Amino acid sequence: MDQSILFVGLLAAPAVGAAISLVPRDGVEILASLVSSAAAVLVSLLLLASGASGAFGFFYSDGLTRIITITISSIFFTSVAYSWFYVKRINEPLIRFRWYYSLLDLFAFTMLLAVTVNDLGFVWIAIEATTVTSALLVALERERTSVEAAWRYTLIVSAGLVSSLLSVIFVYFSQGTLLISDLTAGPLQAGLLMPLAVGFALVGYGTKAGIAPMHAWLPDAHSEAPSPVSAMFSGILLPTSIYALVRTFNLLQGLASFAAMQNLLIGFGIFTALLAAIIIGYQRNYKRMLAYSSMENMGIILVGFALGGIGAIGAVIQIVAHAFAKSSAFYGAGNILVSYESKSMAEVQGVASRLKYSGYLFALSCLAVTGAPPFGVFVGEFMIIAQAMSTGNFALVLLLAAVYTYTFIGLNRQSVRMVFGVSPTGGGTLEDKAAKQGTNSARENWLSVAIPLANLLVALGIGVYMSPLLLQAAQGIVP
Repeated sequence: MDQSILFVGLLAAPAVGAAISLVPRDGVEILASLVSSAAAVLVSLLLLASGASGAFGFFYSDGLTRIITITISSIFFTSVAYSWFYVKRINEPLIRFRWYYSLLDLFAFTMLLAVTVNDLGFVWIAIEATTVTSALLVALERERTSVEAAWRYTLIVSAGLVSSLLSVIFVYFSQGTLLISDLTAGPLQAGLLMPLAVGFALVGYGTKAGIAPMHAWLPDAHSEAPSPVSAMFSGILLPTSIYALVRTFNLLQGLASFAAMQNLLIGFGIFTALLAAIIIGYQRNYKRMLAYSSMENMGIILVGFALGGIGAIGAVIQIVAHAFAKSSAFYGAGNILVSYESKSMAEVQGVASRLKYSGYLFALSCLAVTGAPPFGVFVGEFMIIAQAMSTGNFALVLLLAAVYTYTFIGLNRQSVRMVFGVSPTGGGTLEDKAAKQGTNSARENWLSVAIPLANLLVALGIGVYMSPLLLQAAQGIVP
């Protein structure tokens, strides 16, 4: 089979789903999005199993591409499915639900395009397009804070991507091509433009990835967006931006400027992780807490890629494990929000007594994203710190250990209080609360529990038994 057909099918699935979702008939948008996202997962699995590497016309694939592709497709599918449960609670959405599902499909399309195209210029265009397709999703609930968060997200990341456009321009004028297959095929021309390209990529793509100090949009957008959108932001949008940054950074392999830029990326990564780890423990909004946890994970992942070796493999494993664990946490947070109608931790206590399954799932998801063994994030973080030790960078080892410890204590201390604390309402059954509100929103259903549970089990499976396909693909990205 011509591998390019698989790439076309991968992109066609969400594109067709976006178009069909606009048909003005009830239920069409949900069915179209579910089918298109499931098709994207199937094609991604075929790509992963095929081991397709190299240029395929307009497309490019290697281990990193295949792994991020299946991650994007999977979180896209579960977010569409969870939306079926979640968006019904929104009484006055900013846009019609068929537009919501259409934009959700297009959001996935732009991310899949960014990680499969064989041209750094088109990578930049696709990542810029992720902003266009997702901005209205942030403001779906039509609250003042959500609209403000959408504007802040749009302005900050668009300004940051001007910097990454300069990075693309510098690569072209330095090497005479933007084709990833050509840039990775042989030694590049040395000079000042290539390290400048990496520096501007760090600022530009780092803004979209939530790297400090360019992260100002992230806590607001992730906390104000609907929970399925928050899951896609944290689980796959941030890694897609990391992908573009790593693609540019890896071009420096073999050049004299590599060591200096490697230290620069490590510095920004550990600063991001430290800052987020400190802030997490002081949060009073549980969705903002999860947002800062995503920022901390992206900082560690950036350090892993910069270190290379098994650190890069650990970064890839952490991307996948974090995506599934964090999406599970955001889905659980969505269940809590539907029931309590509050994002304040002070008002959300005793979740386990009110939402039995969601409470335990939320607590376990928080353990997973903070690197508790045997979840996959622990494996990734362990490999990154092992690489730092093998290079003799013991100061970095101590900083990473401090980040791991502080984040684990800060986030899980808060989640335990939410799940097992005493309810400020003085208890009461789910039925009592539902009757008072005139709704059955407090009740869980099989869909709202099954989706976060499935994602959490994947994060656990990565830690307990990493698929040979995943390991083989991850090892393929190490220089």
